[in-house]
Amino acid sequence: MVQLPPVSENRGLYAAAAVTAAVGGGLLLRRALRQTKPLAGPYTPDTLPKGAYDVIIVGAGPSGSVAAYYLAKGGARVALLDKEHFPRDKICGDAVCTPAIHILEEMGVIEELKAADEVRFADNGGFVSPSGLSYIGDSQHKLGTAAACAVRRIDLDVRVARAAQRAGADLKEGFEVGKDVTLDKESGLWTVKSTDGKTVTGRMLVCADGSTSRLATQLGYCTAPPQGVSSRAYIEGGSHNANFDGLVFYPRWSLPGYAAIFKHAKDELGFCYYLIPCGNKATNGQCGNCTADDLKRLHENAIKHDPFISRAMGPNPKCERMRAGSLRVGGQGITTTYDDHLIIVGDAAGFIDPLTGEGIHTAMMGGKAAAEVLLACREAGDFSKRSTRLYEQRWMELFGHDFKLSQKGAELIWRFPILLDACANEVQRQGDAMMSKWAE
Repeated sequence: MVQLPPVSENRGLYAAAAVTAAVGGGLLLRRALRQTKPLAGPYTPDTLPKGAYDVIIVGAGPSGSVAAYYLAKGGARVALLDKEHFPRDKICGDAVCTPAIHILEEMGVIEELKAADEVRFADNGGFVSPSGLSYIGDSQHKLGTAAACAVRRIDLDVRVARAAQRAGADLKEGFEVGKDVTLDKESGLWTVKSTDGKTVTGRMLVCADGSTSRLATQLGYCTAPPQGVSSRAYIEGGSHNANFDGLVFYPRWSLPGYAAIFKHAKDELGFCYYLIPCGNKATNGQCGNCTADDLKRLHENAIKHDPFISRAMGPNPKCERMRAGSLRVGGQGITTTYDDHLIIVGDAAGFIDPLTGEGIHTAMMGGKAAAEVLLACREAGDFSKRSTRLYEQRWMELFGHDFKLSQKGAELIWRFPILLDACANEVQRQGDAMMSKWAE
């Protein structure tokens, strides 16, 4: 005969089982009720007024142009606006990670870059820890794939914008958006006017105008200036000693910021210095141990005096003058990335990783996600925030969930630089397989 536990113990078991079932059932119900597609609305594609666009995208950088490409391929009428004329430059580290490479392959851009000798894939690269421990791996030759590639933004941006244009987007260069940007709630149409009087109207507005995002600020969605900064200078091919494709340096005094050298096509180098907001200091405009005002000094001193960086560059590198750009990391200063008839994407939305300062792949992934959601909104005929919120849900699933962890990681290496030394020691022990994961 089986001996049953006392009634009091049975009650405890039943109670635990009931709680478990309730929690599990609640999670299943939440998943079942979770909105996965736009809800039907009062609009249909054929009600779009003559001359109006389904989507107006302000900013033809990687995020805006990728969104325009996939929207146009999906049949939407798209206006892609940029205040400059292409080709135009953008201060950036120029490193393009694996997810972005896949999108560029889908768009046919990678083959164009290869044919024009404008891209270099990273076959070997590594990092130097604060105490000088280092490792340089050989990812493509030993593991069969390159983790990243380097492309000048003056080359990348024009090719991505032209790909969007070939797909059917109406690219309007020299269209500087003025202060007259309004949404007529009754008709559900945006009116966007340029500083010289040109006007476009459309059902959806996408803010993709960079980290300072004058448009998102003007509309009230951006409430603070970007706090991260980065420098960039190109070094002429043949004037350096770099025998690697990419190397990241972590000087103790600028943590969690870092310096990096990427080898470009034609043997050119790109040297960058990143200062990334960290911990409580980020609230008063400081990046780890430094402020934005320290950038020029750190950039120039690293070239002249850092033993690892100066050795890589050689005694007489032909280095251009430093230029600087701002970084909005981890969604800092953005109240929301969606609203009625509106989406914010790329640097304008703070899609820059708080640990690495990298934002090209997240910009492109966010642009593609925006296009997919907006095409679904167009099909359903609803552009209200009850449907556009799916965009934020999508980018959070793709990469946004990493931002909090990256921020904690930045704070940890700022407080405990020895962690980077430990990582370097472990990479030295395990070799290229771990180095590839680090690069990813």
